[in-house]
Amino acid sequence: MAGLGTDPLFLGLTRPAMIFGVTFPFAVLNGFMCLTYFILSSDFKGFLALPFVHGIAYMICAKEPLALDLIMTKGSKCTKCRNKSFYGANSYDVY
Repeated sequence: MAGLGTDPLFLGLTRPAMIFGVTFPFAVLNGFMCLTYFILSSDFKGFLALPFVHGIAYMICAKEPLALDLIMTKGSKCTKCRNKSFYGANSYDVY
């Protein structure tokens, strides 16, 4: 077998919305982080980090477009329990 082929239409329908090569949540998160730094410090150095962070996000999104969604899902669904050190795994036993 030569391998599986992908249809460009399928790829286009399954990819998330992108802004300058990064997903929309990455762009919004980057803007909010830089804006928050600017508000707290009243210094324009926060906006100098915008292209650098955008470049890192661009490289991540080039490999896996849904990387931020995967990280957010893992953080919300796979949290550590307080008793993980006792059982050696996530256990939601109340006793």
